[in-house]
Amino acid sequence: MEPRPTPAPLELWGGVECTVNRVGDRFHDQLVASGHHRRHADIDAIADLGVRVVRYPVLWERTERSPGCHDFAWSDRRLGLLHARGLTPIVGLLHHGSGPRHTDLLDPESRVCWPASPARWPAATRGSSSTPRSTSR
Repeated sequence: MEPRPTPAPLELWGGVECTVNRVGDRFHDQLVASGHHRRHADIDAIADLGVRVVRYPVLWERTERSPGCHDFAWSDRRLGLLHARGLTPIVGLLHHGSGPRHTDLLDPESRVCWPASPARWPAATRGSSSTPRSTSR
């Protein structure tokens, strides 16, 4: 019988609740409701718990406020804080799939719907630290 390989050490992974719930034209942003949107100290608290990998939002609803106009300032600052604390982010671009206000995910005739949008993300995020290339350590 061959000896068993030594298992990798256990790691603690975490994340923040980041749902942007959309019902019709009404949105409820859990990052705002929980206070995490404005509270940088949450990242320190996560790191102090021993978490090493964090599911972290760079959500479509929060970055594309109007068609083709992206703002990654909040995400870039937060990803920088994660890196500064030695945390590895698993970046989520879509969480529950609400879509920005200018989209209609239930209308198959909509010119802006989720199936067409992923192709636009690489160009939209070019130059941002939120791109998959630059979020790796």
